[in-house]
Amino acid sequence: MSKSLSRPSAESETPELTSRYAALLKPAEAAAFLLTSVGTLAQWRYLRRGPAYIKVGRSIAYRLSDLLDYVEQTRVSHNGMAA
Repeated sequence: MSKSLSRPSAESETPELTSRYAALLKPAEAAAFLLTSVGTLAQWRYLRRGPAYIKVGRSIAYRLSDLLDYVEQTRVSHNGMAA
């Protein structure tokens, strides 16, 4: 007898988990959000730079919250120091 794996029902998913992954963006969408190109994002992934991403198989996705964190980390104040 084999056990089948099934996706948890909506009732069993916690709101935190649902909200955490609700805003997944494709590389083209993430690139547009960051005002850069898809190629630049690919280069950053290769160099292990840039925003965190999710990889499932060959698919890449970015959480909106990770992109917002990255933008905040790269912010520079008027006095030239990272904020």
